[in-house]
Amino acid sequence: MNYESTPPMQIAQQVKLFLVAAALCALGASFQGCAASGRGARPGGGAATAVRDPYARQVTLFDAERLLLTSDYSSRHYGRPGSGLTDPQLIVVHSTATATLQETLRSFRSARLDRLGRQEIASGGDVNVSAHYLIDSDGDLYQLAAEDIICRHAIGYNYTAIAIENVAADADRLTEQQARATAALVCRIAGRHPTIRYLIGHHEYRDSTLPHHRLLVERDASYRFTGKSDPGPRFMAQVRQLVHEDCDLTLAN
Repeated sequence: MNYESTPPMQIAQQVKLFLVAAALCALGASFQGCAASGRGARPGGGAATAVRDPYARQVTLFDAERLLLTSDYSSRHYGRPGSGLTDPQLIVVHSTATATLQETLRSFRSARLDRLGRQEIASGGDVNVSAHYLIDSDGDLYQLAAEDIICRHAIGYNYTAIAIENVAADADRLTEQQARATAALVCRIAGRHPTIRYLIGHHEYRDSTLPHHRLLVERDASYRFTGKSDPGPRFMAQVRQLVHEDCDLTLAN
């Protein structure tokens, strides 16, 4: 490539993608551009039937071990063995409480939960937390799991929810680019899944007065809800307004 004739912004994007890809390959995750690793297939052989977003850079964190741990989690908490997510009804928007994309990806990389670091949810099972999508502060979009795979991200709702994480150390650091990228992604997800009826921020998931609460399933009576404040009311109000403007869609919370 002739970098002398390439705009500086494009060069910066190419450098960022190279650094992220290199870090992910070193961590053992499968990323577009890594050598083929054989990861990301369903247990028993054969490739997963993937639901992918055409605007997202693909990062595959789900190997056979993670899929089996997800199946165990789903069986225990929802009475539904298997790692598959069908007919999703809910989108949950999160923020990461981590400062950088690389730090977030490191925290998601392992198939198994860091039990010392996440003692508040360690009793819930061995599979690590994750999300279907991750949006960096500049609005760049990464897909970590196909939309037909269960991710652990919201107690009581993982069996029917698609997760969108936004990289930010706290709510005050969430950006306009992230709000716009989140809203556009919500519109595309809802377009792919007519069953989507609800859109919430993670901070709303425990609110029994909201319509989405009818979806709550938790078979383990000893597993306690944890308090969440992400991504916060301000960011969700912005996302909901943008969703309405972008695709004339209003989802219940």
